[in-house]
Amino acid sequence: SNHFAGICDCPYFARIELLADKLASSLPNFIVTKLVKQASEWKEFTNWVLKEHGWEVKRSPVVWRELLDRGGVGTLIGGADEFQEYAAAYYNEFSQMPTEELLKVAADTSRFLLMDKKEHEEQITKSVPPPKIVVIGAYCNASVHLLPYLAQYGLFSETEKIALHLYDELANEKDLRELVDSLNELDAPMLAEVKIETELSACLVDAKQIIFLNIVPRMQLNVEESVSCPTKTTNSKFVTVKSEPRNQWLKRRHTFLTAIGMLIKAYCSSSVRLLVAGNPGLDAESNDSPSPINFDVAVLHKATAPHIPCMQIVGLAAALEQRIKSTLAVNLEVSPHNITDVVIWGNIGSRIYIDLSLSRVYQRHAYDIGVQGGDWYSVPTLKAIRDPEWLVFEMPSEAFKKRTKAISDYHGFSHAQAVIRTLESWWRNMDDKEGVHSLVIASEEWYGVPRGVVFSFPVNRNPKSSWSVVQDVELSPAATLEIEACVKDVLEDWTAVDPEPLERYMESHREHIPAGLEKPEDSNEVSTEE
Repeated sequence: SNHFAGICDCPYFARIELLADKLASSLPNFIVTKLVKQASEWKEFTNWVLKEHGWEVKRSPVVWRELLDRGGVGTLIGGADEFQEYAAAYYNEFSQMPTEELLKVAADTSRFLLMDKKEHEEQITKSVPPPKIVVIGAYCNASVHLLPYLAQYGLFSETEKIALHLYDELANEKDLRELVDSLNELDAPMLAEVKIETELSACLVDAKQIIFLNIVPRMQLNVEESVSCPTKTTNSKFVTVKSEPRNQWLKRRHTFLTAIGMLIKAYCSSSVRLLVAGNPGLDAESNDSPSPINFDVAVLHKATAPHIPCMQIVGLAAALEQRIKSTLAVNLEVSPHNITDVVIWGNIGSRIYIDLSLSRVYQRHAYDIGVQGGDWYSVPTLKAIRDPEWLVFEMPSEAFKKRTKAISDYHGFSHAQAVIRTLESWWRNMDDKEGVHSLVIASEEWYGVPRGVVFSFPVNRNPKSSWSVVQDVELSPAATLEIEACVKDVLEDWTAVDPEPLERYMESHREHIPAGLEKPEDSNEVSTEE
C-alpha cells in the first residue's frame, strides 16, 4: 500500500495525488491510501509519523510504502520530488499538469475537505437526541398551557429542540393521550417529539429537566358518623367526605418520591435539574390540599444525595407570588405585571409569610397619586397601599380564601406561567423587571433557618444560570418570629418521616417561638406585615 499524506491546499500534494491516481488506474496492485490534513493538523501528524515510523518529516507532502502481508514500519519514499522520480524511474509516468491548474486542484481539495468536515459534524449533531424534558404528574390544568408553550418556544436555547416525555397514573392515560394528540397537531418548531411514558426508569434516562406537577393527590375519604336525636330512639347515621389525614398523605408522597429519587440517581446525569411545581391549591377544589412543596423537595434531596447537588432540586413559589400580586393590583388599580419583588417565606402549601418590604409598584396612575412618572418610575408597595389595615388583616384572606373560592373552574393559567418563568430564569437567565424571586431551596443557615431545612427564600439569578439567596433583607422582630414559626411548620411536616429535626429545633428555640403556633391539622396559614 502506498501512503500519500499532505496538506489539503498544498499544490505539490495535488501534483503527486493526481499522479498516484493515474498509476492506480493502470496498475492492478498499486494501492493508494490518502491522508488529507488541514494546515493546523500537520504538525500533530508529523509528530505521529516520527513516533510511529521514526521519520522526521517537516514539509508537505510525504510518501511511504507498507507491505500489506508483512507489516512493519514501512519504507519512506520522500516528498513530492522523490515520488515523481520514483514514478518516472519505475513506471515511466510523469506529472504534466501546469502550475495554475495544480493551484486550482489544491483549492478544490481544501474546499471539499471543509465541506466534508461540516457534513460530518452535521451528521453527528443529527445523531444526538434532543434534550429531554420529563413531566411527572403530566395531566393537570397547568399542562394544557405549559406543554404547548414549551413546544413552541423550547427551553434551553432559542435554537435547541426539545423532547417531551410525559408520565402520569393510568387513570389519566386517556386524557393525557388526547393532550398529546393536540400537541402533535401544533405547528411547534421547537418540539422534536412528545411521548407518553409508562415506565419511570425508561422515562428518566438522560433527562435534562424534570418537572413534578400534580403527583399523589390527597384522597377523599367517606366517613360514617352517627348523631343522636332527642325525638328518636335510634341514632341517625350519615356519611361525610373528609380529606385523608395529612401525615398519612405525606407518608405516601415520601414513598413515591423516594422511589423516583432512586431512579433519578441511577439513570440521570448529575447535571439534571428538578423543579417541584405541585398543585398550588389556588382553586376551590384543591384549596384544602395544596402540594407540600417543601416536603417533596426535601424527600428528593435525601433520595438523590450525593449524586444531585441540592441547588439543582428546587420548589415553585411563584404561583403564590402571582396570586398576591393580582390581589394587590386590584387595590392599587394597576396590572399585576407592574408589581414586583413580592417575597414568600416559609412552607409552600402550608404556613407562609408574605414580605412586601422589597416590593415596588410601576406605572401607577390614579386620581389620588401626587407624583407620577414614566415606565421606569416606581414607588414602594407599602407606601402605595391606601389602607394599611387592609394589607395586614384582609389581604391574605382575600388572596387565598375569597379569590380561591370564587374560582370554581380553575384553568391553571397562573400556575403554568409561574412554571415557565421559573424555568426560563433558571436556564436562559431571561431578564424582566423582577430583581427578586421566591424559591424553595435547602438552607445554608440563611436568616436563622437551620442548614438543610427546605424553605422558601428570596433569591435572584446569577450569571451562571443558577440562584443566589438575597442576603441583605432587613427583618423586623415580628418577621423573624414569623419565619421561625414557618420553620417549625416545615419540620412538623417532616415528623411524618423523622421527628428528630423538630425536637432539636424546638430545644434550641424554646424561648424564641411564641406559644400558640402549633399547626392544626390541614392548616394553610398566611401571615403578612406592614
